[in-house]
Amino acid sequence: MHTVPQPQPQAQPKAFRCTIYDEPATLGKVDEVLYVFYDDGRVVTFEVPMAPWTTILGEVGLLEAARLADRRHGGAAAICTSRQMEVA
Repeated sequence: MHTVPQPQPQAQPKAFRCTIYDEPATLGKVDEVLYVFYDDGRVVTFEVPMAPWTTILGEVGLLEAARLADRRHGGAAAICTSRQMEVA
């Protein structure tokens, strides 16, 4: 008798609309690191000194969170051309 491993559910990317230093942005967690995606295109790592000036406005949808994760990894073209081959 052989036990079949059950697939582990992957954590869905989550992102939240927020304001940081009175600038609109999206706060997202990618690969266990918090990033701030500003509306003007800047991407910076969220740091503790930013917390007092951060206001969370609400969660963004799954599609927007996935788009931000893709943007952090270099975009769709970079993801498609750098995928590692899985060998059993």
